[in-house]
Amino acid sequence: MVKLLRPSVRRPREAVGGDEAERWCRQLVAQRLGAESRGRQVARTSEAEHLGMVDVRVAGPGDPKSPDEVFDRLRWGGLLACVDTDPERVGKWLREYDGANGFVLEQGFDELWGSSVAGFMVRGGGGLCIRGVTPWAFCFVARKTELVMPGAGGVSDRFTYDVSLAADAGQASGYCVRKRVPTAESLVARLTRKHPELDPKDAAVRAAKLVDEVLPVFLTREAKALQLLQKKLPAAFRERVPRALRVEQNEAGFVTRLDMTWLRNGGATVTQLEFARQSAELLAALHEEAGIMHLDLRPDNMVVSDGRVGFIDFGSSAGVNEDLSKNPLLRQLFTQMTRTSQVHRVLNQLMEQGQITNAALRSVKGRADRGVDTFYLAVQVLRPHVNPEMERLIEWDPSGPAAEALATLNAAVLRPKSSHAAAYKTARDLLRGIGRIEAKLAG
Repeated sequence: MVKLLRPSVRRPREAVGGDEAERWCRQLVAQRLGAESRGRQVARTSEAEHLGMVDVRVAGPGDPKSPDEVFDRLRWGGLLACVDTDPERVGKWLREYDGANGFVLEQGFDELWGSSVAGFMVRGGGGLCIRGVTPWAFCFVARKTELVMPGAGGVSDRFTYDVSLAADAGQASGYCVRKRVPTAESLVARLTRKHPELDPKDAAVRAAKLVDEVLPVFLTREAKALQLLQKKLPAAFRERVPRALRVEQNEAGFVTRLDMTWLRNGGATVTQLEFARQSAELLAALHEEAGIMHLDLRPDNMVVSDGRVGFIDFGSSAGVNEDLSKNPLLRQLFTQMTRTSQVHRVLNQLMEQGQITNAALRSVKGRADRGVDTFYLAVQVLRPHVNPEMERLIEWDPSGPAAEALATLNAAVLRPKSSHAAAYKTARDLLRGIGRIEAKLAG
């Protein structure tokens, strides 16, 4: 039986008892959501904001139903399920989700029935209704397919490409991730929303350069990196990174659309220590087996999918032994990236504050180096809930023994006793340190 998280104390606005509305929501989950709700986190849309993102939000009578109220409280790919006894109300809200506001309909307008008793259907309140004559209630189910909500509010530091979920019958989930070079017009609109002070002509020039030169280069490199990962990574790690499914290219041979497998956040949880170990294992495999540096291990580029930690978005990746200086365009692009990326901004800030004395890490400043990955992973595992999607996926007690031990490890990585004889320089070094913590806490 699916357990709905406790609703808030706010009573439904409809003239119906809270217990009956709860039964309707449970019936909707049982009859329409099936495998989508098993093993995943389900909650009412009336729950308090601080309870974080979940996989399924159920809107019963009186619960919030607006996409504005639901979007940021639902994981990417998650479901919004709406149920009500009034078909007009259900139809009104359905139109808000039918290919609009970052959602697509998973199941359209439908009738919901109670459980069968002697050929009749039992309403939630105990009355009888006859199938085909008196429906129990009405419902629809919509899936969140956009990473950023469309419209004026949909501005993010992260998304330069058009990224969304696309229907794909060949995948177990029924969806793949589709990453496309945007149109120049849409990019101008994003740039001017994000930077209102930007001159329109400058925005047009910048957008044209991104669309015609920069983004196709990086998307082509990402497609090649994903193919290399599937070829060189040990089998145990291949499902923890995306797999390229299809590409579209422009006349010059550069990739303009990349379809890849969807590593969906959700399902079984991991502890903070498991998150740290799995991340270090995967990073060591990337560096040592596949020869790939990620270079952008931000919180939203790490996923927890059914208890397994994975990495996504290899658009900024590079080969461990790749000489970027041989290509003037790549040299320029990577130089600009190291100046502006979040990872390097944090690295530079900590250096300026004296928080990093490890000579091996200080030496990677301004360069594409695997030490950047090691550094940022050491920082990431300390505060795994920086990404709100992880609040219910990573069990984290900031004052617990695992958190304290990882904080000590982090200090040893960033500020060793001897800056030139640091014990932690690589992902493999980090993994050994995490292994010692696990052994100590287990003993």
